[in-house]
Amino acid sequence: MFSLEFDVNALQKIPLFDTIINSLHDGILITDHKGYIKYVNSSYIRLTGVDRKDILNRKVQDVRKGARLPEVLRTGTALLGVRRKVNNIEYIADINPIIVKGTVAGAISVVRDITEVVAMTNKLEDYTSRVMELRNKVREIHRAHYRFEDIISTSGEMERVKDMAQRVAASDMPILILGESGSGKELFGHAIHNAGPRSTLPFVPINCAAFSPQLLSSELFGYEEGAFTGAVKGGKLGLFEIANGGTLFLDEIGDMEYELQSKLLRVLETGEFMRIGGTKPIKVDVRIISATNRNIANLIHEMKFREDLYYRLNVISLEIPPLRKRLQDIPPLVEHFLDVTGKKMGKKYTASNATIEILNQYHYPGNIRELFNILEFAANTSETEEIMPKDLPIFSKIRPQPSHRRSLSHATRSSEKEAIAEALKSFGKSLEGKRKAASHLGISLATLYNKIRQYDL
Repeated sequence: MFSLEFDVNALQKIPLFDTIINSLHDGILITDHKGYIKYVNSSYIRLTGVDRKDILNRKVQDVRKGARLPEVLRTGTALLGVRRKVNNIEYIADINPIIVKGTVAGAISVVRDITEVVAMTNKLEDYTSRVMELRNKVREIHRAHYRFEDIISTSGEMERVKDMAQRVAASDMPILILGESGSGKELFGHAIHNAGPRSTLPFVPINCAAFSPQLLSSELFGYEEGAFTGAVKGGKLGLFEIANGGTLFLDEIGDMEYELQSKLLRVLETGEFMRIGGTKPIKVDVRIISATNRNIANLIHEMKFREDLYYRLNVISLEIPPLRKRLQDIPPLVEHFLDVTGKKMGKKYTASNATIEILNQYHYPGNIRELFNILEFAANTSETEEIMPKDLPIFSKIRPQPSHRRSLSHATRSSEKEAIAEALKSFGKSLEGKRKAASHLGISLATLYNKIRQYDL
């Protein structure tokens, strides 16, 4: 049998052998064919914390509990990347058999310190976890809050717009939402995103009219550190980057400065942009939903809006009718808004029939937003939980008109209450149920609401 002990001794007699082996950063351990340790260098002692005199000429399995070197001696097959930990030091051992004339004459274990690598890996995992946590927080902040069922309406005009919006939500095409201020354009933007394929990804709204051209540019595209005086250290992500994969809602797009429109057009055409002060293009995949209360055709004629950008944004257009053209929606909106306000204040508000009549006669230049403000004011100033005409801030602007109610087609006046109660029992008191009940009775939904209040149903 080949004598490894003799060979190790012979190797040690080679000039500078010990100096060379001991200068290695990796630890070296050599055994004979029986597993007796014949040689260790100083790095092995440092890494494992053992004393040379305690392990030399002893079997490796006796002094290194859990050692897998005996397995290599038995099988003649190398084991690579064996991970071990001694005290606070972690290392990886590559164990190879020493083959002489086809026979396993011993084994050599090369040990590499990975303590720092493990620490860095743990830090990286921790940072990755924090990044994911922050990403989830960003997604929670930048998410759509409303769905189509949150858009309260019963009028045919609004139902047609909602139906169209629901059908185009599944596509990925740009949508331009037109409508007066306060008519619910952003609400539609939220609902379209939530009904589309990007619903789990960010929804990022920005009001283009609320920023100066320079500030809007930095908000949309971000900037590099030192790009301008006052720039945040480390730079800033733009909303295009934050919305990547999701939807960017550009409200009041008609107020965007002309030169900035060119930059927006380039992003829509190429899917790339550069931060302010940057030199490297950033690729993004963002769906654009835009909205405006301006007449875009007039803006194009006045050279205030780019015609090519308009065609990019207006692949699909939705026009939301103003509230004054869908008065049928006022009763359910009043009920909804008073319910929301009542829950905040721990009360249960209702509106009298006379109040509904007054609200039906107002022209609402501020649309739904103004209606909500009117009701919120009334709820906070009313002496009772029933909102009366005098509680409305618009009361002095309206001259009450006599109410003309339609008759129920299949009931006498004396049995109206009974017929309505029976219809509500059959169809339910949800908004959809009330709509069906009104249709069954042959009256409008607004009239049904008035009757419900009149008969205290």
